[in-house]
Amino acid sequence: MKDSSSSGPRKGRSRNYNNKNRNNNRRHIKQKVPRRAKKKSILKRILELFGIGKTKPKKKPSKKNPRNRKTPQNSRNSRKKPIRANKTQRTPEKTPVTSGRLYVGNLPYKTTDEELKELFNQAGEVISAEVVRHRRNNRSKGYAFVEMANVEIAQKAATQMHEYSYLERRLIVNGAKSTGRENT
Repeated sequence: MKDSSSSGPRKGRSRNYNNKNRNNNRRHIKQKVPRRAKKKSILKRILELFGIGKTKPKKKPSKKNPRNRKTPQNSRNSRKKPIRANKTQRTPEKTPVTSGRLYVGNLPYKTTDEELKELFNQAGEVISAEVVRHRRNNRSKGYAFVEMANVEIAQKAATQMHEYSYLERRLIVNGAKSTGRENT
């Protein structure tokens, strides 16, 4: 008769059946189990009785995982942010107009270059208007630069268009700090 071990592959369950379902079997998951305190020897007990033996101070709960401790200081309701009493609004830095280039801030995100050029044509001759956009998604960043024909027209446009309400937003118009992009 043939020996069952040499008869070829086994039919039905394979030997690794339990390994395939290892994730379903909770025995294989390592869990942290609290250890029992070590028993004190008779000598240590006798020494403690007479006050000679040193006793170790009990450990304070570790701060590694504060979620485990159930104290009122860790509850969600107790972690409220402090309320600021006097929150002051930061006013934008006003840069004087020293060139024909203007900074326009607080722009609606839907504004296009052409719409901005039309808007500033009310104040004088516009050479160029460029809404600054994000490189990756081409969305407006909410500010732009407008180049006017000369410094006098730029100063007039800055005073006329500053705090101007455009599409329910108040524009901020100042002199530009930079001279603009230079094509190389």
